[in-house]
Amino acid sequence: MKTSRTRRARTTLALCGVLAAGAVSMTVLSNPASTGNSVEEWSRSVWETALKGDGSALRRQLDNAPIGRDVHAHADHFRETLKTHNQNLSQADQDRQEARDAAYEKMVGLLEEGDVSGALRKAVEVQTLSDRLEDAFNDEKIQGLIETAQKELPRVKAGDEWLLAQELLFRIRTLYDDTELQDEYRAFDHELRLVNQRVALLSRYAPRKLHEMRNESLKRRGEEPLGPFNEAAATRWDERVEGINFPMLRESLRVAAREHIEGDGWRPLLEGGLETLKLLATTSQLEEQFPSLGNSDKVRKWNRTVDKELDDLRKANDRDLDNWYANRLLGRLSDANKASIELPDAVIYREFGDGAMQRLDEFTEVIWPDALRRFRQATEGNFVGVGILIRHNEKREIEVVNPLEGTPAYFAGIKPDDQIVEVDGESTVGWSLNDAVDRITGPRGETVELTIRRDGHDEVLKYEIVRDNIKLHSVRGWWKTGITGEGDPEWDWFIDSVNNIGYVRITSFNEETYNDVRRAWRQMNEKATPRGLIIDLRYNPGGLLTSAVQITNLFLSRGSIVSGERKDGMTDWNQVARPNLAEFGDVPTVVIINKGAASGSEIVAGALQAHGVAVVVGERSFGKGSVQTVHQVAPNAALKLTTQYYRLPPASGERQGRLVHRREGATVWGVDPDIEVRMTPSQVEKSIVLRQEAEIIPQDDDGNLVHDHPDRPHVDELLSKGLDPQISTALLLLQARALGTISDEHRHAARRD
Repeated sequence: MKTSRTRRARTTLALCGVLAAGAVSMTVLSNPASTGNSVEEWSRSVWETALKGDGSALRRQLDNAPIGRDVHAHADHFRETLKTHNQNLSQADQDRQEARDAAYEKMVGLLEEGDVSGALRKAVEVQTLSDRLEDAFNDEKIQGLIETAQKELPRVKAGDEWLLAQELLFRIRTLYDDTELQDEYRAFDHELRLVNQRVALLSRYAPRKLHEMRNESLKRRGEEPLGPFNEAAATRWDERVEGINFPMLRESLRVAAREHIEGDGWRPLLEGGLETLKLLATTSQLEEQFPSLGNSDKVRKWNRTVDKELDDLRKANDRDLDNWYANRLLGRLSDANKASIELPDAVIYREFGDGAMQRLDEFTEVIWPDALRRFRQATEGNFVGVGILIRHNEKREIEVVNPLEGTPAYFAGIKPDDQIVEVDGESTVGWSLNDAVDRITGPRGETVELTIRRDGHDEVLKYEIVRDNIKLHSVRGWWKTGITGEGDPEWDWFIDSVNNIGYVRITSFNEETYNDVRRAWRQMNEKATPRGLIIDLRYNPGGLLTSAVQITNLFLSRGSIVSGERKDGMTDWNQVARPNLAEFGDVPTVVIINKGAASGSEIVAGALQAHGVAVVVGERSFGKGSVQTVHQVAPNAALKLTTQYYRLPPASGERQGRLVHRREGATVWGVDPDIEVRMTPSQVEKSIVLRQEAEIIPQDDDGNLVHDHPDRPHVDELLSKGLDPQISTALLLLQARALGTISDEHRHAARRD
């Protein structure tokens, strides 16, 4: 069940004609004084209605806007913007329907050809382009496709075709994600996690076999196979487990059982560890490295031991599960291993530990000795590389969160959601994030080749990128006007210079973000007093909590910003706004978010929404609202453990604010927009490409910047061509609010005269 705020946002979609292609469909303003309200009253009412997320009332108000003579020029500007917006919305809706029909036809064709995986990919595309995600489950062809895939899965698993199983489960699970069918989602999510674990095991201990499986997968999809397996480039399995010992694992389990936010103690840890050890022994391809796993008698003997331990664990009382129980269990497993499959103890310890932590949450992990050096470098801020943030998607593919603007990857053309399938010709299948970081980063000035798979492209894309020092510019304006002698960008901060509406895009929260935002605000005010402000947080993965709190405090003079909640449900800390830091005052503000906005972005958007000082536009945010603390569990190992959740301040009428984090089984998480505006995959890609190209100022032969170069598009095309309906909707709301402000300014000026 969604919250009332979410229900209002979805009502806006239905009543105002918001389709997958874009924003609120608003009728062009009527001529003056169709109601008795003043422009100021109308403008204020429109803003308050947007804050409430009441779409039907918002449309009625915009249909009956009283425009006085004193704001005639600004009203004409608003009419023109609104007319363009509605024309683009209509065209985008037509394009969306045509794209949906084409994807549906392709899905049917692939299914008839027996390509279930390809058909599922197209089914997800059809769903994305539909009015409602749930509509997919009312279609007989899609329902039949899901049933076919489910029938296919047992055969695929029995044949150890784990990459195909991963693909099928990922696509099916995606169809259920963020829908009302959460029981189905959780079932497929659990099954997918088990397959992901097998793929990770293959990556660590059977890279040659995984390479062969990857080639089989590419052949099935009609793509060019990888080159021959490179033995020298593969990480040795013994390097991955070097230095791992029993005390290290024991201490990791003890700290996790005591400190993890969910507070379920030892049971999930021990169950997760045991189940992973069973997966280890039943993944037959691992005999590439461990020949004893090809001996069925030894494997059966081992599995009998693991099954007995699982059965005893399920019968045990929670009060009996403690450090002593875990020590004895691990001792018995060590003895059973020596009497059966005879794997190195370090392998048993690592896989038990990884399986245990995976049962807790996706952000908790043991930082084993082979990864500790990289982890410390990352936390200490070593910024030499290509400039991308990466993560695992649900298939454990290496996926780009976003390229950091102004970095080599950004200017090379890397985009959010790109999957990195090869690095310097080596497949990334099954890689950990540490593996990816090791191979992508390197000495400054050297080149790395990334092979990218991108949705909408049949062939992979190859990019040669030169590594460099990464200087993080986390604050962007609307139009880049130049570059300083120090290499810093210069910006026009106004998206609308007629109404003086500012635009600030924050791509991450680092040590410089707060001062950069304040600098942008000063530069705006030096040119003109802003009558409105857009804060664009899309694809911002977060960063420093202190930075996000400081940014929020610029808008708030009092009240809670965010609090930390520990495992017993009690508030551990509460960040409160300080009045003397609220520099932005009462400027009308729209915050734009999407599913790529996480952590710090959710704090800023959620706090401003809760206090009613900003309208939030876009799509529901990611839902990463947990705090990880690092515990040293050995001189050469650490445990990164989730110990707190972020809680937003309560909105008016609420007793308690929502938790940001998306917990398993939750239907409420992150930040829901007041006005939901969805973008099609085509709009997302085209808008990102245009913005990247617009922010590259070409140079002539003498190194001079050529601002009006024909190869450089203008960022205004995001609005004129309807490529970014989320920004367009934010601008319209602020223009409507500005009309009231301008009318009030004129009225006061007339009184002074």
